[in-house]
Amino acid sequence: MRRSIPVVALAVVVGCSSSTHAPAGDAGGGQDTGPVVDGGASLDGTTADGTTGSDGATAADTGGTAGGGDSATEAGQPPPPTDASVTPPPATCTPPITAVNTSTGANVIGTGTAASCTEAMLSAALTAGGVVTFNCGALPVTITVTATIELPTNKDTVIDGGGLITLDGGGTVRILDWDNQNYRADMNTLTLQNITFAHGHATGTMPYAPAPSPCSTGFYDGAGGALQMRDGILHVINAVFVNNEAEALGPDVGGGAIYLNSSLGAVVTGSTFLNNSGSNGGAIGVLNSELEVYNSDFDGNAALGFGANGDDMSMCSVMATNGQYQTGSGGNGGAISIDGGSDGTHTFCGTTFTANKAGVGALGGALFRTPDGATQTTVIDRCLFDGNTATGTGAGGGAGYFHNSTLTITASTFTANVGAGIGTIEADGTTFNFTNVTFYGNHSSAGVGATLALFGGGGTLLNCTFANNVCDAPNMFAAAIFGSPNLTIQNTIFDDNTAQNPGAPMQCQVGTMVTGGGDMQWPADHTSGGGADALCAPGIYETTDPMLGTLGTNGGPVPTVLPAAGSAAIGRGTSCPATDARGKTRSASMCTAGAVEGST
Repeated sequence: MRRSIPVVALAVVVGCSSSTHAPAGDAGGGQDTGPVVDGGASLDGTTADGTTGSDGATAADTGGTAGGGDSATEAGQPPPPTDASVTPPPATCTPPITAVNTSTGANVIGTGTAASCTEAMLSAALTAGGVVTFNCGALPVTITVTATIELPTNKDTVIDGGGLITLDGGGTVRILDWDNQNYRADMNTLTLQNITFAHGHATGTMPYAPAPSPCSTGFYDGAGGALQMRDGILHVINAVFVNNEAEALGPDVGGGAIYLNSSLGAVVTGSTFLNNSGSNGGAIGVLNSELEVYNSDFDGNAALGFGANGDDMSMCSVMATNGQYQTGSGGNGGAISIDGGSDGTHTFCGTTFTANKAGVGALGGALFRTPDGATQTTVIDRCLFDGNTATGTGAGGGAGYFHNSTLTITASTFTANVGAGIGTIEADGTTFNFTNVTFYGNHSSAGVGATLALFGGGGTLLNCTFANNVCDAPNMFAAAIFGSPNLTIQNTIFDDNTAQNPGAPMQCQVGTMVTGGGDMQWPADHTSGGGADALCAPGIYETTDPMLGTLGTNGGPVPTVLPAAGSAAIGRGTSCPATDARGKTRSASMCTAGAVEGST
């Protein structure tokens, strides 16, 4: 169901995305321009026969031009990132799936040479389903796909690239399509493992009718540049998705690399999503489907839409074909966008989100989630959010935006995220359960709340560290926490979170926040104007500088901030969790306030 989120003074919040099902029958774009000769070219510039062009250019560089070996030697295009240049993410968490053993019983594409691995063989093997592997020689090989491959939905299919195969859409076609018209019923599984998907492009065929701004523009369809999956189970293991594209505009379309619609579940592990884009969900778009992500990297993905999404007849008098008066053209979730009411818990563990970007005036630089109906849970464990952004008037949540959620974050770090309105996490109707979380050096470029803003809801912050977060704009305030929640804090440090408005709380302005003991706030006075700062919670300790260091590698899966030896934070905590953000055992009697234990 589409909602309009209340506009709060100094923190503009716009409507959420729709849970309307994506239309069936998306063509995926492009035309069949004929089979690739000799399998195309690999991402490292090696052609199917093992040679390179004189300038190192590949078929992928030229937009996937098919039909001849000359495409691999066209000049004037820089090579895209190579498979070898993508470092596999560290195995921080234990995923619920492992790679499928494909050593026996597979349908093998190729006879030992790159030239033997053709698009025709690929298409025939994948449309038949089952276990598919490749025998294309010892060097990396790219197979250019010129027509979207329709996968069977009535059987399990495994595609194992052996770490050498790239399937390339040439910037013109979606690479794979799994299209079951049932709703959350198909128990068959598609497994993508040890393989790269590059330059897939989903083209919309159902445009929005012209209408005055701020009515929605773009397309109803065109989701999933590498894969669109409707009703099935998806496993992605040790895969790379690079430079894939969904349609750039549309309030509901998304998933530059992968789009899931009404699927019973998806698990992604040990995988990298690099420079993918779409209107929403630059890397992955999710509608009414569970998603779990482990030990993966999302880097440089972008939601290209703008204005987010709402349903408001007072702003748009033109009814869309889905019966709504849609405003905004997307832009939510620079890396991942999640919507719907049928899905449950989504889990992210051991995963890094770096330099992902929401669209102008939209929400969630890295993550965006809006459950319809019942409140749903998102779990973030041992993750790093670094340098994600949400810019433009009305934008918020440089790292993430959550509606109607229970948000549980453990042993994770948020740093250098920037939001125009809210710098790091923006939420409404949501409960926070944060433990051993570090917020360091995040910024609100034009509004309040450089770190957290919660409009309605509540929760608990246990052993968290807020340090050096900044509201950049004049007359802004509440650099650590802003909003109207009912929060309980315990063993939490607020250190040098600054804003320029001397007449308003510099670090915290919240509805109700109570201390459970062991909390610290510093400095006691405004850094601008010099007057006393408001207390984040009544009775919070604000006498001594906690002597926090800079963010750095101190052991554990994410960067953290250590207090110096002799800091008043050491031994100040009460009833701390058993371990800190690094997994280090905490003192049972005199534990340290903040996300890490001790000074080493």
